[in-house]
Amino acid sequence: MIRVISIALAVAGLGLAGQVFAAEMDMSKLTCKEVGNMPPAKIIGIAMWVNGYVHGKAGSAMIDGDKAHANAEKVAAYCKSNASSTLANALEAVAKK
Repeated sequence: MIRVISIALAVAGLGLAGQVFAAEMDMSKLTCKEVGNMPPAKIIGIAMWVNGYVHGKAGSAMIDGDKAHANAEKVAAYCKSNASSTLANALEAVAKK
């Protein structure tokens, strides 16, 4: 049952993210500054994509909302101090802590 809910949320998220991303983006080159200058709806779409990417690489369909929120706050704090860093580098830096 939990797996079905996770899949449903992922599909719903993809639908929302598709509307948020009007143009293609190279996620490996996206900087913290660029993300910070985006409207909130786009930032949410990016966060959803990142979360799905990380969980997909780990082979996990599970999500812990509290942990995801805490990690997003850590990435945001890192990005505030390192605006020229790529989002990918920010994720790596936070993951090492």
